[in-house]
Amino acid sequence: MFSVTCKSIKNYLCLSLKNYMDRFKNIAKYLFFFAVGIFLFAWVYREYDLTGFVATLKELKWGWVFLSLLLALLSHFVRAIRWNMLIEPLGYKARLSNTFSSVLVLYATNLVIPRGGELARCTVLSRYEKIPFGKLVGTVVTERTTDTLFLLILVFSTIFSQIGVFEQFMINNPQFGNNFGFLFSAWFWILGFVIGMASLVGLYKFRHRLKQISFIGKLYDLLFNFFEGIKSIKKLKHPGWFIFLSILIYVLYFFMMYVVFFSYAPTNHVPAIAGLTAFIMGGLAMLMPVQGGIGAWHFMVIETLAIYGLAENYGKDFALISHTSMNLMLLIAGAIAFIALPFINRKKQTD
Repeated sequence: MFSVTCKSIKNYLCLSLKNYMDRFKNIAKYLFFFAVGIFLFAWVYREYDLTGFVATLKELKWGWVFLSLLLALLSHFVRAIRWNMLIEPLGYKARLSNTFSSVLVLYATNLVIPRGGELARCTVLSRYEKIPFGKLVGTVVTERTTDTLFLLILVFSTIFSQIGVFEQFMINNPQFGNNFGFLFSAWFWILGFVIGMASLVGLYKFRHRLKQISFIGKLYDLLFNFFEGIKSIKKLKHPGWFIFLSILIYVLYFFMMYVVFFSYAPTNHVPAIAGLTAFIMGGLAMLMPVQGGIGAWHFMVIETLAIYGLAENYGKDFALISHTSMNLMLLIAGAIAFIALPFINRKKQTD
């Protein structure tokens, strides 16, 4: 009996130690990427005149900035409508107020914990709508699959239409050009397409054997979930409406950034194609697991606008105005939504 007790204590201690180590790793990871973001931001703005920026804020046409924030909120509202479309086939009808609030919590959480917002919004909606957490995660997989597909289409169409701009970006930034210049070779894309198609055929033909290999198994699961997510759109009541909302989200994303150009005299002449390219480059920077894309987003947007002839200092002003105003709004809106949720659902909880 004593040996059994000792074994139980040992197992408990090992499990506790593992949990603490996992938490420590997660905290260390978040702190590391946060430090990377702060370093990038400090490096980008190392010679920036903050006194001049304060003067810039006084001359700003704030109506355009507030319009940008309204467009951002509208895009999140559209995302909430689209999410409800994915929830409905599961046999649940979530209130739009709860779904919208959950989406706002998602974006606020992502500013603190990169990629943590998806779990946060599922947790919030599961709590107030009594929808199983696992089922909500499944809808998020479909939603993010759709987002990835539309983002890829947008990225590649922009790159190929603005190939000269991206080549100039590599020339202006040799640290990128030396490592990623091959991306602008036609042979790279032809060879990549052939290898990609051959790999997909091979993965499908030998899937049962290859799935036994850990890495291949994870890759297969990723591809499987991607295609399952796309296929699930066909099962919706109104798939065309779902696709329209997906396009609308990205249109709103673009304009919520582009209208900020009109708030600042030195940037109100920036053409739409320059704004679109900066939007894409900034979007790619957001893929970095850094809180709010801080530093990385600023660098990519500033350098892209410089290629179109915008002075670096004006680009820094624009990036700081756009990024700071947007993220402050997301933090405030997310906090308000989180606080308001219990009051919105008070009657339901009483019943």
